[in-house]
Amino acid sequence: MMLLEGRRLVEDARSRGMVPCLAALTDRYRRSHGPAEFPYILLSEELFARVADTRTPQGILAFFPAPWASVAEIARRERIVVLDGLQDPGNVGTIIRTAEAFGFGAVAVTEGTASPFSPKAVRSSMGSALGVAIARIQPGELAELPHRLIALAPGGSARLSADLFREPFAVCLGQEGAGVSPEMLAISHQTVSIPMKGEVESLNVAVAAGIVLACAAGALDG
Repeated sequence: MMLLEGRRLVEDARSRGMVPCLAALTDRYRRSHGPAEFPYILLSEELFARVADTRTPQGILAFFPAPWASVAEIARRERIVVLDGLQDPGNVGTIIRTAEAFGFGAVAVTEGTASPFSPKAVRSSMGSALGVAIARIQPGELAELPHRLIALAPGGSARLSADLFREPFAVCLGQEGAGVSPEMLAISHQTVSIPMKGEVESLNVAVAAGIVLACAAGALDG
């Protein structure tokens, strides 16, 4: 299940044809915006605040089935982002938002990655988690895809360049601390690194993702 809070996220899900399994409103929200167009229960402000995941609840929340895609579905997309063991849901959501911004239609997550449909990840994605196809994947399944797998790694064999990204391709981003797993590196066709001039060991994975995905989309002159 996926918990969405706030009018914008709930309406975004509804506009995509999603139907909530359970929803709740406060009376203040109902007076301000009118009754919802789906079944809901009314909660007191105090109880709603205890149920809500956000610090300043807006008075509406709804549970939806998590819209997981199949591996077959993401295989049809020309550009895929692979999240390999990312544990911070904020980073996961931010990268999903960045992926949609730069034309990546699919995201694949390996075991150990924070759920892209957790409340924090969905909020960080600003709704993009509902706009791209997201699937769970195993390294063996990824190896069978026709995509060229490019892994971001310190000391990669190639410097970041737009010429590296020829469709279909998949960009693999690793865990915040350990990086891309050995299993993923073993099936990667190429490893790349971001050239840096300062005395910095590494970048935040979401920042690194923004640079790489922008380059892959042709938004940067690699």
